[in-house]
Amino acid sequence: MNFRLATIDDMLGIAKVGVDTWRTTYHSILPADLLRNLSYEEKEIKNRRRFEDPNIKRFIYIAENDSKKIIGFSMGSLEIWNYTSTIPEIKSYIGELMAVYVLQEYQRNHIGLELVKLIVKYLFENNIRRMIVWVLKGNPHYKFYEILGGKYLGQKLLEIEGKNYVEHAYGWQDITKILEI
Repeated sequence: MNFRLATIDDMLGIAKVGVDTWRTTYHSILPADLLRNLSYEEKEIKNRRRFEDPNIKRFIYIAENDSKKIIGFSMGSLEIWNYTSTIPEIKSYIGELMAVYVLQEYQRNHIGLELVKLIVKYLFENNIRRMIVWVLKGNPHYKFYEILGGKYLGQKLLEIEGKNYVEHAYGWQDITKILEI
């Protein structure tokens, strides 16, 4: 297993992991048509645009298997992208864990934990000590964030294709504690 910062050449592999994990994780939450119509190519194009935009302060780490296939990724930001004023204390969180996706057949092997730790180290190196993550209500992996010490902060609505879904916010006052796990 190899972990490293993503490059522009990794965008298709990241797109494949993102689409495939959405299909396995959200199959009972999001409409089947939405999941079926997800496209690797469209996701790759979006990923490339975001990756190349100098105004977006995001970073991505990938996990590769021994064959160099991308099997997971994490994305972080040096600022909160899913800002909401409905949770007053949210303004005290600066860094954001934007995504952690690991292909289903590789889950439960600490890959997600290692990907989160890489985000935490990057945030720490940039003098960020607090972090937030948004988790779609019904996500069967929400306990992962609680195990890492994330505290429930509140919720907000997220619109996906004209329908509202609830997202829960989890936050860490001291991200360095994640590194001790």
